[in-house]
Amino acid sequence: MNALAIVTLVAGGPGAAHDCAQRAIDVVRLHDGVVLATLPARPFTLVWRNSVTLTMVQADYILGDGGQIIQIAERFAAHGPGMAHDGTGWRVENDQMAIELHRDVGRLILRSAPAHENRLIAGDTTIDLTQWPATPLEILSPDCKDTPR
Repeated sequence: MNALAIVTLVAGGPGAAHDCAQRAIDVVRLHDGVVLATLPARPFTLVWRNSVTLTMVQADYILGDGGQIIQIAERFAAHGPGMAHDGTGWRVENDQMAIELHRDVGRLILRSAPAHENRLIAGDTTIDLTQWPATPLEILSPDCKDTPR
């Protein structure tokens, strides 16, 4: 019976299902699919300077079981002129407004600019996304069935 289990795993049978433990977060150039950077999958944060208020915004994300990107929080000092400061679910945290979310973002596409100071942070690693200015970028988790890069 043990020999059958080993053959099943090597042959890619039901026991060989990927657990996605090695899943990654890729920064991909949208127009040609070139992977510009890869980080180990873990909760990650995008940071940028809001073009209206000129204050920093932090958006926190996790990966769902299927590799989808889910936004779980957003923090900011000012959310824009004319918006109420008493929105439902908002709270003040370390002098910033914070809101908890659970929003499947679908595709996470952005265009960085040096003036916006775009950063991608995962654990102790920070990637300066402004090194690819005016380039449409997609943040994604490659399918866990793909061969690891």
